[in-house]
Amino acid sequence: MAYYHILRQRRQDLNLTIEYVSSQTRLAPQYIQAIESHNLDVFSDDFSFVRYFVHAYCDAIGVNWNAIKDEVDKDINAYAKQREMDLSMAQKRLVQQMPNVSSTQRKKPARSRFQKSVSSFSRNMQWKRKWDIKKLLLIAVVIVCLFAAFNFWLDSQAANEAAKLEANRQEELRQKEEETDRLAQQRQDTREKQEYNFEVLSVEENVYRLSNVIETTEEFSVKIELPEPSKVIIYKDDLVLDEKNQNKEYEDSFEQQVEVDQPCTIAIEVTNYVGGNTTFTIANNTITFNATYWAPGTPATIYIEVVDNESLEEEQSETEEQSSTTQDQSYMEEVDYEFTE
Repeated sequence: MAYYHILRQRRQDLNLTIEYVSSQTRLAPQYIQAIESHNLDVFSDDFSFVRYFVHAYCDAIGVNWNAIKDEVDKDINAYAKQREMDLSMAQKRLVQQMPNVSSTQRKKPARSRFQKSVSSFSRNMQWKRKWDIKKLLLIAVVIVCLFAAFNFWLDSQAANEAAKLEANRQEELRQKEEETDRLAQQRQDTREKQEYNFEVLSVEENVYRLSNVIETTEEFSVKIELPEPSKVIIYKDDLVLDEKNQNKEYEDSFEQQVEVDQPCTIAIEVTNYVGGNTTFTIANNTITFNATYWAPGTPATIYIEVVDNESLEEEQSETEEQSSTTQDQSYMEEVDYEFTE
């Protein structure tokens, strides 16, 4: 599969729009669309930026740039070479279509004696002015030399200017590549910050705790594989999230995004639970319903305690303090016991 097909397929698999990718990479939407459709004519004659655009696109959607960079370079070079060949062929056809201009020889009419006399007199006058003409020719040669020297100076200035422009362009490319690397690192840092913390509070009672979601994405996904048609109802602090579909029966699977902006309790209820193949994927963590306290014929419910990081840190700190206090008390009891003996 060509690299531009891979980029488009990857973006579609992630359900990302061209505008979203444009906002992440700072590339114009028409450039992203041109890369996906392999329409490199959009970049005019300057194909040097295409490689960096594709590199930035790969970083934005998680495609391995090192795996496709050789194909990208080869494709860009082939595209540029084909364009030059097409331009050369067009120029040749244009030259071939131009009409041939042939000089026609005209027969000079016979001159009279008077005309011959006038011509002879004119030649004599020109002979007398021969030295003046030489002077004029010498002046013309000097002027041509001066003009040539002036043109050489202009060419030298143009070459220096071109060298400066090329140096500026290379610096701009280097800055763009550094910016691309910085954005890639920034996106990596963001992804690391967006990792959920999923903990088990009680396996038997199907109670779990989810943190680092309020501070990052403010939402998490719920996916359920259903072996039998069943209703799926999600409660947020005892309130139904989707009242329209609370009586709808889902077949094969269920999926919904749950938005949270503050600590709360999420209850996920499957009314027709048959066990076995019913699996829950919550915030990218796959769990199985524990039927220890479940009665057949009743809904299967999983509870998610959503907490903020500050509350979690306070709880952990209190737990550590209590553990330390307990250890101190145990130590004091042992010391007192030894003293009593």
